[in-house]
Amino acid sequence: MYTAAVVVDELIRCGVREAVVCPGSRSAPLALAFAEAARTSRLRLHVRTDERTGSFLALGLAQYSRRPVPIVMTSGSAVAQCLPAMVEASLSHIPLLVLSANRPWSYLGSGANQTIDQRDIFGAHAVAAEGLDTATAARGEDLDAAQRHARSVVDRLVAAATDPARGGGAHLDIPLDDGLVPHSTTEMSMLARRVAEQGNGAQPQRSYRAPAREPYGELQVDISAPTLVVAGAVSQRPWARAVLEALAPLPVLAEPMSPSPEFPVHSGAAHLFTKTVNGGDLDLRPEQIIVVGRPTLHRSVSTLLADPSIRVVVLTDTTTIPDVAHTVREVGSSVRLVGTSPEQWIRACRAISDLGVEAVRESLAQGGEWPKFTGVHAMAAVADSLRDGDACVIGASSTIRDASRAGLPFAGVETFSNRGAAGIDGTVSTAIGVALCHEAGHPDAVRAPRTVAVMGDLTFIHDATGLSIGPLEPAPENLLIVVINDDGGAIFEGLEPGAEDLRAFADGTAAFERVFGTPTGYRIAGACAAAGVAYHRAETLAELEDLLHRHNEGELYDPEQRHPGMVLVEACVDRHGRRALEQAIAARGGKS
Repeated sequence: MYTAAVVVDELIRCGVREAVVCPGSRSAPLALAFAEAARTSRLRLHVRTDERTGSFLALGLAQYSRRPVPIVMTSGSAVAQCLPAMVEASLSHIPLLVLSANRPWSYLGSGANQTIDQRDIFGAHAVAAEGLDTATAARGEDLDAAQRHARSVVDRLVAAATDPARGGGAHLDIPLDDGLVPHSTTEMSMLARRVAEQGNGAQPQRSYRAPAREPYGELQVDISAPTLVVAGAVSQRPWARAVLEALAPLPVLAEPMSPSPEFPVHSGAAHLFTKTVNGGDLDLRPEQIIVVGRPTLHRSVSTLLADPSIRVVVLTDTTTIPDVAHTVREVGSSVRLVGTSPEQWIRACRAISDLGVEAVRESLAQGGEWPKFTGVHAMAAVADSLRDGDACVIGASSTIRDASRAGLPFAGVETFSNRGAAGIDGTVSTAIGVALCHEAGHPDAVRAPRTVAVMGDLTFIHDATGLSIGPLEPAPENLLIVVINDDGGAIFEGLEPGAEDLRAFADGTAAFERVFGTPTGYRIAGACAAAGVAYHRAETLAELEDLLHRHNEGELYDPEQRHPGMVLVEACVDRHGRRALEQAIAARGGKS
């Protein structure tokens, strides 16, 4: 119990302000220590019964706040449930801390109940892994030495997780012997006060581990050659905003997770940068590309970055260098521009961007060989409804690409998406974490600032248990979740498996629908009813636009629900014909 109190106190000293606890017997000392810290307002506590959901909640909290957020669980397979979130955290440099309770390590291999070797369970997917063996120290040993050691281990872990260049998910395994809980909550409170007094001395040591390399230096880039900026997901938004400000004279093809640039180029016509026009008189290919962060969405951009004739330089604030095609010439963390962009190049980029915008809007408005209400229509409606001050969480797969088609990023709207591993898991829980932190940053607001989460039906189903928030737990006060339900995997409609000749076998047996389309018939309304979340259904674009407008006006909240601040809108769209729509957008955007 003493060690658990020390660990929690040191985490708070290291900047932890949010924590997630999953119930369990072996982790009882940690759970009680966090409950006491929450009681005395040293942090905010969130309890979840599912470790996978809880770990993505912690990820969302950490992704928004950039502070370390721990999740606590018992021993055994409970720890393994955190692997997807740890993968995302380390690839996206998000400071997620997994605190796993364990049986004494001497129990390993003995057949003891709920006992596995979990000390290095995350392997390469944790930026640091520590074990706190003092947790099994017998009573009566030197407690002062034990608490100093425990604090130093916590300090090392937090330092690794929050390292600006290579931080990410970190793991602390704590073996706990029997005698797990105090005799009373009064004893717990007294112990927490005593431990806090012991920790009031020197500040936590945060410099145990130097960054993997020194920060990259300043790049000098001559922009008298036609130059295009490609901005993707970033770790530190203030850094990215400063870099994009320095690049302000240049055209920027920005993915939704990037800060909004001054000179945006719409992704709908990005493929034009691979072409020559006017009989070869005008080459639209840039001579150099400046990559900011980590772009992952567009094949046309990947084609450009793979062209060895284009000079590619990267600006990054982490040790992750996006260089899939091995064409990067230089890497820096800041930039100084020299020269002046050719006026003809600037005009061409503006024309390309305008063409991309028109290609999307005209295809959606005029219709064709596709339904009038697709996922692209729905995402465009959601994008049009966003307002200054909103936070937006976007699911993976087709939804994030449709968000790019809709023109995101927008100024005044911070956009979040789990792009580290680009998986669909944990999106509901991530969105709830983002919403809770977004609201906590504006405690004096008359109305809590809004978070809008948008995702596909498979993404929602994958994390539907994320809606399960107990009545004693903090819940978002202004969260809108839009589920674009096309009953299956829309992204495959536009990829190679969606080709006509792969739709069915010669005898008529379904091929595409069975293994790619994967319809489920899942009843989202039932999930909302079970979780106590207001539910609304839109079967047409006009109905969706009306619901989005009413939510903006504060009309959809239901005070009778368990969580009156949470609203889910299901947009029932049709994915059949989506391939034709995507091809029409590309054709209108100048793709032959």
